[in-house]
Amino acid sequence: MAGMNALPTVNVLHDRHDRALAPVVGLKPSKVVLYPTPPAPRTAAQISAERDAAKAEREAWEASRADVLLNGSADDVAALDHRIALTKIRLDQLEVQHAAAVIAEAQAQAEHDTEQKRRKDLHRKAMKASAEVEKLAAEYVTEAQRLVPLLEKIRERAALIEAANYALPDGADPVPPGEPRCSWNGRSDQPHSSIASRVKLPALGTDAGYIWGEVASIHGRIVHEPH
Repeated sequence: MAGMNALPTVNVLHDRHDRALAPVVGLKPSKVVLYPTPPAPRTAAQISAERDAAKAEREAWEASRADVLLNGSADDVAALDHRIALTKIRLDQLEVQHAAAVIAEAQAQAEHDTEQKRRKDLHRKAMKASAEVEKLAAEYVTEAQRLVPLLEKIRERAALIEAANYALPDGADPVPPGEPRCSWNGRSDQPHSSIASRVKLPALGTDAGYIWGEVASIHGRIVHEPH
């Protein structure tokens, strides 16, 4: 997000002659095509400095005009007047560019301040959430440990039902699991999987193990084995 903190600057060209040319290699190794590269952005302060320099230049030209009128030719006077006129035009451009830069930078600063306010508010809420999560995590451990005896009872009874169904007496129907049937990918031709063998309650912290259940790889599948 670093780009959102940077304030944009006005990108105004001096004139068409100020464009730098960057070489771009064409299809043939011997051919080089030149394309203009975008100029670097200029701040209001930079434009103001250019304006001051242009103003000083115009004043110098105007101060020299009396001497050129006295000692120069008509062409010299015309050339000098042309340079003075161009400098005045340049000053007009810089005035407009400076005003645009000031407006753009003010808008950018306002957007920056608004974004910083949003981030500070989000950070404040996140710090509060962090403290809440710390308490909730402690509650999770307590609640997870409370589930362990329940899961143990389910596991014991599921093992008993499985053993009975493995050796049914003649003519007896299979014992139902007592919970909604669950098999791999919902296939009815696969054995029921008890909730006690599918639940995984991780302990807190990195590599802290599990309060209930472990992850083990069996034939490419991930199953949850209780302690």
